Amino acid sequence: MDAFWLGHTENAPAHLLTMINEPSLNINGISSGQTGAHAANVIPPTAAADLDLRLVVGIDWHDQQQRVVDYIQSRGYFVVDTEPTKEILTSHPRVALVTRDPASYNAVRTPMDLPIAKEVIAAVESARGQVVLLPTMGGSVPLGAMERAAHTRTITVPIANYDDNQHAANENLRLQNLWDGTQTMAALLTMQ
Repeated sequence: MDAFWLGHTENAPAHLLTMINEPSLNINGISSGQTGAHAANVIPPTAAADLDLRLVVGIDWHDQQQRVVDYIQSRGYFVVDTEPTKEILTSHPRVALVTRDPASYNAVRTPMDLPIAKEVIAAVESARGQVVLLPTMGGSVPLGAMERAAHTRTITVPIANYDDNQHAANENLRLQNLWDGTQTMAALLTMQ
């Protein structure tokens, strides 16, 4: 909490492992009008938001996207999936353009008691010592697509530092994490 300057977290005091096993809706960005030195005394005609739906095992991505659309409709919006025409805009008091990512995918989870999982754990521990096992890791990685294509299960082995600012400004990887990661990956590549 101190490292990230947080006064509270959502769903506190629930444990992190509990929270990351719940679906979430993240607002990645919102834009409308201008602020600061560029602010003007106008009412912007549009607003845009970019949403990210984090899924967990058992929730279909099609269904989750539809839940968002259903919610927007429940708030009184006429929802379209292409740029609205003049006729649509003048026929409805509220119009929302929703574009869906057709390259979405469902979440997957590999049980840690599978023989291959135990082998991966042993290989990583041979390089790094005792490891922390997380049953679920966040991330927009198409593991489900990889599993279907290769007819196998997947296991992620991260090497990043906890404060790496992933996907943000100043994303970083500490040199020690890089060296440790190299040893870890070598142990995985040579496991029996």
